[in-house]
Amino acid sequence: MTPPTPQPSAAVILLDPQRGQGEPFGVFLLRRRAQSSFMPGRFVFPGGRVEPGDGQDPRSPAALQTCALRELWEEAGVILAKGREGAAPDWPPDAARAAARRALQEQGAPLDQVLAGLGLAPHPQALTPYARWITPLARPQRFDTQFYLALMPAGQEADSDQLETSEGLWRGPAQALMENQEGRVELAPPQVRILGELAACPSLKDLLARPAPAQPVLPVLWASGGQRLILLPGDPDYAAQAPADPERPGSPCPAHQATRLLHQKGRWLPYQAAC
Repeated sequence: MTPPTPQPSAAVILLDPQRGQGEPFGVFLLRRRAQSSFMPGRFVFPGGRVEPGDGQDPRSPAALQTCALRELWEEAGVILAKGREGAAPDWPPDAARAAARRALQEQGAPLDQVLAGLGLAPHPQALTPYARWITPLARPQRFDTQFYLALMPAGQEADSDQLETSEGLWRGPAQALMENQEGRVELAPPQVRILGELAACPSLKDLLARPAPAQPVLPVLWASGGQRLILLPGDPDYAAQAPADPERPGSPCPAHQATRLLHQKGRWLPYQAAC
């Protein structure tokens, strides 16, 4: 059977230096609804697939940026925008912003038109490319996702849309990973590795200056006898697309050093191959 073609999508890693709770910055996470067809119940970054109104070429940088801005507003209620002719934004009243958000969610109105109605314009320069992940071939739903970094704008609050997501929260990257280990904040696989990278970054300045990798991450999903393992590029068993010894899945490790992710008690946990 031919694997489904991955759909272009975008996600925003929203950062706030005031919400790290002892870490250099906090990250906003959303829990996908339990009824979702993709990653139900998992905590993810705000994002989704490219829609027709985002651009004629769904894989173009402009369409992906528009998708990221739109999904961030739809799912988390955060607007990355500028005033007309590049001026500082004058945020409209909450009621007007809420009505515009509903127009995006329910009517599929183009982002630039909705923002223009508020006297604003999209601000793609607020997005910094970070990484690109492609869903494993074995998945029935696949996405080619561009992840962006963005700073939380002053004067706004992030929240769950209570439609596609059911809960929103701020966590320092290391705290989110610890709560994933404990089963309290169950992360989707890309989030485990990405949050590990963020937790290992000494400052927000260093993170924003980091160049985006040239190659996408294409994980391999291996499953057998109730076991599930995701192999990442660089794992010694990646080329074989299966662990050399399924009885020895590896050793737990810091998430930024993970070459594989082990599914255990409903959680995806960072591991390295056994020596």
